Amino acid sequence: MAYENRLKSQNLVHLLQNRESGYTNVGQQPGRMPLLAYERPFYKCITPCLTIDSITIPPIYLRKFTPDGRKLLAFSQDQRSLLIYSYGGSSCAAVGELIRQADVGSDEFFSRQDSILKSQIFERLFPAKETLNLCQGDFGLYYLHREFSVFLEDGRYAMLAAMTVVRGALPVEDYVRYPDLFDKVDAFSYVFFLVDLKLGVVTDRLILPNDSIVIAHNHGISVFGSTVMMMSRLHQCVYVYWVNDGKFHQQETIGPRPRDFIEKATTDFDNLNATTVLPITHIKQRVLSFQYRQINDKSGNPTDSQKSFYKNFEYIENMIMERMHLVNDELLMLRYEERPKDTDTMPIATSPRRLYVFYTITGEEVVGVYPEYSINLLHILLQFNEYMSNDRSLQFGDAPSLPMHFFLRHTFADTNESVSVDRHTALRFNPSVPLSSQSLSSSPYLKFNEFKYDSRYVSPLEQPHRCSNEPIRFIDRATDSIKFRLHATARRHLNPMAPRELCAFIWHPFDPLVLSIQKCMNSYVYHVHLYNHSTIVEK
Repeated sequence: MAYENRLKSQNLVHLLQNRESGYTNVGQQPGRMPLLAYERPFYKCITPCLTIDSITIPPIYLRKFTPDGRKLLAFSQDQRSLLIYSYGGSSCAAVGELIRQADVGSDEFFSRQDSILKSQIFERLFPAKETLNLCQGDFGLYYLHREFSVFLEDGRYAMLAAMTVVRGALPVEDYVRYPDLFDKVDAFSYVFFLVDLKLGVVTDRLILPNDSIVIAHNHGISVFGSTVMMMSRLHQCVYVYWVNDGKFHQQETIGPRPRDFIEKATTDFDNLNATTVLPITHIKQRVLSFQYRQINDKSGNPTDSQKSFYKNFEYIENMIMERMHLVNDELLMLRYEERPKDTDTMPIATSPRRLYVFYTITGEEVVGVYPEYSINLLHILLQFNEYMSNDRSLQFGDAPSLPMHFFLRHTFADTNESVSVDRHTALRFNPSVPLSSQSLSSSPYLKFNEFKYDSRYVSPLEQPHRCSNEPIRFIDRATDSIKFRLHATARRHLNPMAPRELCAFIWHPFDPLVLSIQKCMNSYVYHVHLYNHSTIVEK
C-alpha cells in the first residue's frame, strides 16, 4: 500500500506532537495547502461532544463570532443596540467548575431540569463587554437588521446595517441617472455603521436614502480586503467604497455609465413619461458587444449563433441585476435574471433565466458571459472554487467549503461523463453562485473532506436548516467512526400541516464550541455544544 494511502495515526499524543512540531504532508499541490494544515487531524480528537440542552440566555438575538473568535456579537431584543460579549474559551476554569458541580458524567446529552449549569453556562462562557446604542437620536426610526454583519481588517471593524421604510415616490431624476431602474421593489432608507470592536465605538456612518439592497445573509454586500461593494436592486448599479482607518471613502458607481463619462442626458424632466426610451446601461452594452464578438462567420450567411444573438437581444436588454460577488480587487461576478413582466400578478413558479457576467473593474470590460446551463462555467467554479471564495480562516488560511463542492469535484470534475449529465449538473449547481460575502463558517468541524455529516440539517452556510429527528452525526472519513453528535432534534412530531421547525448553528471559528438555536413560530430554544474530556461518544 502506498504511504500516502495508509491510515495515519489517530493517537492524540501523536497529533499533539505533529501540531507542536509543525509536521505536515503538503502533497502534490503545496500552493493550495494552508499554512496550518497539520492542525486539522487534531480536531478529530477534540470535538464539541457534550450538548447542554435548553440553556438560559439574556433577551437578545445572537449573531456570530468575530473572525479571531474572541468576541460574540448579538443584537438587543428591540434591534436598536449592539451587544459585544467576550469569549475566554470553553475549557476555562469557570465553565469546568460548573460542569463538575452538575455531575454531567460521561453522557453526550445533558437535559436535567432546574440545573445551575443551564442557567449560568452562557454568562460563564460569554461575559458581557460592551453595549452600543446605535439606533437613537436622528436614527430613532431605524432598526438593526439581525441577519447582516460584515467584518473588515481581520475582525477589527464590524459593519452593521439599520433600515427603515421610505414613504413617497422616487425622484424623477433617478429615472435619468439610472436608466435601468427597477421600481417594482420596495424602497428603504439604510444606515451602515462601522464599529471598532477593539475600542467599542462607532467610527463612521454611511447613509443611503431611498434604495433597495438585499442585506439578509450579506447577499447584496461583497468584501475583498478593504473594498466594500453594495448592489442596489432599485438603481441596478454597484456602489464601491474603500474603508481606511475606520472611515468610508466612496470610490465610484459601477453600472449606469462608463467611468469619466460626460453627462449628456436631457435635463427636461417634465417631458419624461412611460414611453420615453432611455439609453442602454454600460454593462449591458459590454455584454452584448462581447457576445457579438463571439460570432465568427465569414461567409456572410446568418448562422445559428447570429440568430440566437438577435433573438435574445431584447431579452438581455431588459434583464435585471440580482446578485453580485467581488472575486478579487479586479474581477466582479454579476448574475442577471429575467425582469418580471408588468402583467405578472402571481409569482412565477418556474425559476427565471439567468446570465452570469464576469466584469473587470479597472478595464471596464466584460471578459466572460455564461448562461445558467453553461458547462464551462461549472468547470470554472469547480477548478477555482477556493480562489473565488475570498473568505479565509484567520487560523488556517484556507477557504470554507460546501458539501456540494466536495461531491461534484469527486464525481464529475475528473471523469469523462456525458454532456447531458454535465448539463444537468450545471443547471443544479450554477444557480448557487455568486457566493454571499462572509456567509460560510470556517470551523474545521465542517470540513467535508474530514467529516461526513448530513448537509440537509447542518452546513457551513450560516442559514437556518430544518430540524432533524435524530442527533446529527459527524463521522471521520478516515476511520468511518462517529466522532461526535449534535443533539438539536425536533421537539414536535413531523406534521405537514404544522409550522416547520428550524435550527440555526453558530460555529466558533476554531474552538470546539457550537451554539444552536431552534425556532418554531415565535418560540426559541438555545443549546450549547462544547468539549468535555469526560464525555464518551457512543459508536
